[in-house]
Amino acid sequence: MRLHRLPGIHHDSSCIIVSGSEATCIVDPGTTWYQANLVERLKPYILDRSPLTSILLTHRHYDSCGAAPYLAEEYNAIIRIHSEGIPSLSGGDMFTTWANRYGSDMPIIDAEGMVEGEIISLGDVSLQVIHTPGHTSDSCSFFIPEKKAIICGDLIPAAGHPVRADMPTGVLTELQESLVKVMDLKPEMIICGRDEAIIGSELCYAVVSKHMHSVETRIENKGMLPTDWPKPAETCHWLTPSPAWDFD
Repeated sequence: MRLHRLPGIHHDSSCIIVSGSEATCIVDPGTTWYQANLVERLKPYILDRSPLTSILLTHRHYDSCGAAPYLAEEYNAIIRIHSEGIPSLSGGDMFTTWANRYGSDMPIIDAEGMVEGEIISLGDVSLQVIHTPGHTSDSCSFFIPEKKAIICGDLIPAAGHPVRADMPTGVLTELQESLVKVMDLKPEMIICGRDEAIIGSELCYAVVSKHMHSVETRIENKGMLPTDWPKPAETCHWLTPSPAWDFD
């Protein structure tokens, strides 16, 4: 198997490529803004690989899935998202996808549903669908047992940036439960939605523990952020702790 992360441009989420012996998938292609550019950036990572057959979405937000229809047509691939997200995508919903905050139209996306525990086989590697709501009701992560790695989208945007739950369909208590799910998997690699991967079991444990404590604190404070944390921009799907979190 091969696993690569392409950093997102501007507002785009990271794009993850997973190749097995029989099929390749990409996770979260980003906005429509750079979709043609993404096709060019993907070429070295899918050349001489197994066919790209699916585009997996961690959740319905425009910055993660806007480019999915373009790539699906380019590669004759299917689009998949947790079943909770299908109505928003099929209707081009501007609100729950957050597309209105970017001043962009949300393309209508024809996606197939996924469910908790489903196994997506790529040949010599498989991805297990883990329903991890909290940021959105449809949020999913993808666990790769062969690597003890989890692709978590915006559940953990970056080691030092906890995710927002104050967007449409976001729920802090569900976010807490989702982080417990990740902790129970004992990952040795966490592929974040925005930043570098978190590598090593001890560091993964420390990061998830810190994020869980942040969520617990917000629950205790009835959703209010610590007073010294800056207010996030409307297009920002994560928070910036002050002082910065240090995992060295």
